[in-house]
Amino acid sequence: MIEETVRELATLFCEHVEENTVLNAGSIVELSKLPAIVLNGPTLTEKKKLMRDPERITAIDEEAGHAIREIPPRWYDLKFDVNISCADYWELLGLTEKLSRINQAYPLLTVKRDERERQYLWRLEKAPQVSTTPNISQVYQGQAGIIIYDVEVYSEIQEIWPLIEKVIVRCNDERMLN
Repeated sequence: MIEETVRELATLFCEHVEENTVLNAGSIVELSKLPAIVLNGPTLTEKKKLMRDPERITAIDEEAGHAIREIPPRWYDLKFDVNISCADYWELLGLTEKLSRINQAYPLLTVKRDERERQYLWRLEKAPQVSTTPNISQVYQGQAGIIIYDVEVYSEIQEIWPLIEKVIVRCNDERMLN
């Protein structure tokens, strides 16, 4: 679900903040035009103590006398650094405002993978900061941070477990039989 979640975030930014949004997994990115937003990341943080899901039964075969259960997923927070680049200071302020509002308009990312559909809560982890002076290339820049919470990664490991055929209760107390 990590890949799908990252794609969904990039699509959201392209459609609602700036169409020239680039996803950068490395350290250097070349921008073909301005304005532009660069999403750097993600950096993953595992939520080791988050044990919300037990094993899930995904199929029952009564004739064969077994059930198939799936190992629970591992959970991660995804963090991104966001860099905004503009040729004009006022354009930078406008794009910064759009970035500040996007989470209010779309507080949940809906992500689909195969038959699974999930919604992930996300927010600006670090409020947008803007530079009032251009860099050496005469580009005005701003930065922010984003976090997407509790993205699950499924092991896709399935185990076969026998079904219980009969439960026999024996009791010596007459009160329990009536």
